[in-house]
Amino acid sequence: MEIPVYDLNGSVNAKINFESEVSNETFNSGLVHEITTMQLAGLRSGNASTKTRGEVSGGGKKPYRQKGTGRARQGSTRAPQWRGGAIIFGPRPRNYSYREPSKKVLSALREALLVRVSEGQLSIVPTIEPDTHKTKDFVSFLLRFKVEPGYRNILLVSETFSYEAILGARNVPGISMLSPQQVTPLDVVLSDTVLVTSDSTQWIEQFLKGSV
Repeated sequence: MEIPVYDLNGSVNAKINFESEVSNETFNSGLVHEITTMQLAGLRSGNASTKTRGEVSGGGKKPYRQKGTGRARQGSTRAPQWRGGAIIFGPRPRNYSYREPSKKVLSALREALLVRVSEGQLSIVPTIEPDTHKTKDFVSFLLRFKVEPGYRNILLVSETFSYEAILGARNVPGISMLSPQQVTPLDVVLSDTVLVTSDSTQWIEQFLKGSV
């Protein structure tokens, strides 16, 4: 596999080569699915709530006498079988998050990155610093590296982002700007293209070569 290294003019002036048998067909999809599911579970608000019969207002009076009506005995109109009554076994506020071993998370991130490399959707760029803070200049800057902002989800990885880049990216849909320490398997899975700046090259090489 190889990763193209661009210069500021948008030309490929070098390539990073490494050996890997992971491809879009052979990667460990089960591991990536397991970790991304964990991340999505942690994003759930968990605030769905229904009322138990102790929380539904009313129902203090017995609806009719105990005997002699021919009907089943009832003690409250707020029991679950009554319309307007309580919900039995309904959702309650809860925390859906859980943790997987950190080694599995790192392995899933490596698998996801390797798939992007095999697809030719991971590149090294010198920096992400457009000339101005205008959105059109930011878009023009990314177009140098064969990336079409607005039509694809783009993950930008850099140790630091300039003020102009942050302002220019605000109005472009699908842009994620993260430091290497913030990148997760879910970020890579949701992105169509990954651009890594030269100051993070060592981080990406360690992952792809399996030394992390």
